[in-house]
Amino acid sequence: MSKRSNENASTEGGAHVNQAGGPEATGQKKAFVCGANHISKFVCEIESVGLQLRSASGYTQLETLPKVLEYLGSRGANTYELVALGYLRAATRIQDLEDRYAIASLREDVIGPDGLLHKRVARYVLLGQRKDLVRPQGQLELEAA
Repeated sequence: MSKRSNENASTEGGAHVNQAGGPEATGQKKAFVCGANHISKFVCEIESVGLQLRSASGYTQLETLPKVLEYLGSRGANTYELVALGYLRAATRIQDLEDRYAIASLREDVIGPDGLLHKRVARYVLLGQRKDLVRPQGQLELEAA
């Protein structure tokens, strides 16, 4: 039996990971640490500007979430942050909002509140209202003129 060599295999062997299981500082993208301390500060920040949920109803979530994302700007919010604010089905709420808003869904590796590395967690960034939508009021104004 002859041994086959794999030209693609590393000769050093093994992945380099830190204690949390994420990539070590070897030029690879580091995981975003979204632990209890970060979540607590995040929730306090949103409450301090008056954007916390007043109820868990779907209507209230759809009314409040765009305001939260607008406030956060290019930072956006990841799934763990939104869950901490009370949006238990964040992806569903984002999907509901995409009828009226352009929302970027970025992926990042996150060390969650459980201390584990979670790959490709969604981070949502509001880009603005969709410009391809026809505004009924705008049509009425044009027709009346």
